[in-house]
Amino acid sequence: MDGKSSNIFKYLLPFLCSVLASHLLMIYVITDYQYPGMATHLSIDGSNITVKRSEHLTLIGYGENTASELYKTLGWMHARDRYVQMCLMRLASQGRLTEVFPYAETNYKFDLMAKQFDFHGRNKAYYSQYEDGGIAKDILQSYTAGINNYLENHNRPFEFVLVNYHPEPFTPTDVTTFISFVSYVGLDEICFAVEKVIIEFLISEKVSHDFLKQVFHPHLNNLTMEYVELYRSIKDLKSNDGLKSPVVPAITNSNNWVISGALSSSGLPIMSSDPHLDVSKYPNTFYESSYKTRQGNSIFGISVPGIPIILMGRSKELSFTLTYGMMDMGDYFLERIKDGMYERDGKYFPLKLRKYTVVGKDVLFYETEEGHVIERNVENYDKIISDGIYLAVRIPDRNDEVTIRQALLPFAKTVEEAQKLIPQSNLGANFLLADSTGNIGYQQAGSVPLRPTSDGLLPLPAWNSANLWTGYLSDEDYMTKLNPPEQFIATANNLNQDPNKPCVNTYPALPTRVNRIKDILRSSTNHSVEDMMKYQGDTFSTLADITIPLLEPFLPSSGIGNELRHWDRRFQVDSRPSAVWFKFWNQYTADINSVIFGREMYDKLEPIVFNKYTFYKFAIIGIETGYVDGVDVVPVLKKSLETTISGYQGEVYGDLRKYFSNNMFFTGQLPKIFGFDIGPYPTNSGFEIIKVGSVDKYLEDPCVFTQTWRFITDMSTQTFYSILPGGPSGNYFSNIYKREVDNYINEVYKIWEL
Repeated sequence: MDGKSSNIFKYLLPFLCSVLASHLLMIYVITDYQYPGMATHLSIDGSNITVKRSEHLTLIGYGENTASELYKTLGWMHARDRYVQMCLMRLASQGRLTEVFPYAETNYKFDLMAKQFDFHGRNKAYYSQYEDGGIAKDILQSYTAGINNYLENHNRPFEFVLVNYHPEPFTPTDVTTFISFVSYVGLDEICFAVEKVIIEFLISEKVSHDFLKQVFHPHLNNLTMEYVELYRSIKDLKSNDGLKSPVVPAITNSNNWVISGALSSSGLPIMSSDPHLDVSKYPNTFYESSYKTRQGNSIFGISVPGIPIILMGRSKELSFTLTYGMMDMGDYFLERIKDGMYERDGKYFPLKLRKYTVVGKDVLFYETEEGHVIERNVENYDKIISDGIYLAVRIPDRNDEVTIRQALLPFAKTVEEAQKLIPQSNLGANFLLADSTGNIGYQQAGSVPLRPTSDGLLPLPAWNSANLWTGYLSDEDYMTKLNPPEQFIATANNLNQDPNKPCVNTYPALPTRVNRIKDILRSSTNHSVEDMMKYQGDTFSTLADITIPLLEPFLPSSGIGNELRHWDRRFQVDSRPSAVWFKFWNQYTADINSVIFGREMYDKLEPIVFNKYTFYKFAIIGIETGYVDGVDVVPVLKKSLETTISGYQGEVYGDLRKYFSNNMFFTGQLPKIFGFDIGPYPTNSGFEIIKVGSVDKYLEDPCVFTQTWRFITDMSTQTFYSILPGGPSGNYFSNIYKREVDNYINEVYKIWEL
């Protein structure tokens, strides 16, 4: 070949390759083009099921009125639309992310966390205890049969081809592992994070014990200097590391409320729900689907791909929603270790050792017979444990048979029937219920341990066996309500504690949101679905309303100071005073906490989301009482306001509150022009409002908490309304990958009929 021909070939070959690639891509896109009415007929383990695309291009299944066929169908749907998401979550829950993505430091640390708790190993053991022929085992087997039926008949997605990953078939243990994992990550770990930061506050001597007892009342009432000295002696004590799941979102804030027919325009209950999760990952955590039975039942709801439970939704007879219950379902203990043994009442017993290899490194985890896992710094995981006092963590060690009972909620016909399915669960939650006969109800759910000597917020010495767990609360220990006199029920991660029953909440959310919701619901006896839509989008800031009068003496009489003075206290993306308030609140939070703890400690702890809310709580105490641990807040308010106004450069709120939702496989690494990521979009969500949300950093990772689903239904009709931030499919090449994004941004609800 001469030089000229060689030169032509040099440019022709890439051109031909690009043409071939574009044609293959076009074929891929065409084969995943979805349209309403598009049908697939399935035979899954003897069940004949049909799946169609709805007018909204979500999937509708048609089969028998059994849990088995419902969850076979849901498994197939999840695999059809969200297979990559499911596989990534399976890898994360089993501590195997580094098998596919070995070069990411975050994945390495996250795998260590998953292996520390041995979610997969525990669930293998638990599954052997499931009752043969029982409903939980039947649902798990049905669900995985649906997943695997899809996989047997379809090729790997292109993402896994890129990294040469060949996923194995799904098993029931994969599913229960993921349920346990999700129950901890971003949920139960909140309580652990609070316990850890309390220890840091105590040993820092920056804040008085009396103030901490006031903030966390009554859960630190048994605090003594003996405990503080023990905390100072903890070996390998590490701060909350802010480890954020690459694929699993945290649940920080959610709202739901239900009104009886006495307060509705229709004369029957209206249900409203808007959970708030991290939306910095795409596709959405939730997945909408429907199921219609040959016997006339219709079911609609959201689920999490990888879990065989319709978490929220409705049937013809029942509607059910939930918020995270802020239940204290795990504890730190102090363990005294000597020669590889732990102490109980003066005697020593050998620690259990688990050994793994992660990215070529040996890691060692130690635990006690009760399941207390010794916590050490990452750099010491490859070393044999040395003598000393350590923190050890315990999470509920129950199998998920109890949790999977909630998968039967779509088949319950009344509130009371549904309440019996809920209380025992590894997911701590506040369930609201409404039925077509007019009943409304509340049911608390969780796996809260029986603690003989504490409420659980203060780590106690495990060498005194009197401090150890003795079991779990019974159904009767959880709060329940049926048709309360007030004619409505609302929850917003707030305190729900019966004073006559064992403690279940030690660190609830502030009551600001739930009080705003209650005030709105009390304001009328003629609420409609349209009203509920307005309430879900409410951005009025009660916190700003009580704080701005305190700033009045220091506000400039003109310019932005006057705009803030006359601001209607509602966050809007084009609002200047909304931006100034937002900047002021962050400045004041930093200033008041720096006065208490010192700027160095504040800067160290503040980047962790769980710590951030504790600092907010301290700041709010200052607004409500005028003092924080003896510090007069007025001079701090004045200084914070002056700093904010002098640094204000004319931004509107939307300039400060823009976010991306990054494709969870590529994690924002691709150029935005490729279109895998969604955004940037401004949001008018804010702190401590009904439309609560934050656009932030979780250490170096983007972290965006805002409404992840909106749902409203009036039980007098078969109609319901929803918004989901994103399309049904996680396949970038599908025409429904981004289908709902614009509707979500513009708050346009889909209208459904059962």
